[in-house]
Amino acid sequence: MARLLHAYCLCLVVFVLTAGSMMKTTLAKACMEDLGTCDPGNDDCGRRCYTKHGEGSQGTCDTAISPPVCSCTYFCPPSA
Repeated sequence: MARLLHAYCLCLVVFVLTAGSMMKTTLAKACMEDLGTCDPGNDDCGRRCYTKHGEGSQGTCDTAISPPVCSCTYFCPPSA
């Protein structure tokens, strides 16, 4: 019986810690920034976005606009 209670408490602690870390991720806002013109033929836009905003950022060359513009989507800093 004591082992079952111990296992239950351990599972509860793991659940609470996991839920807390997921809350931070899901509450993060996405920001967008234009990084100037881009060439749709290469991944320079993705590299520029990653260099400026790090892991989790994604740069796309928006060809619907003339000239094409590099749009960078990233997680906003906590203070934003």
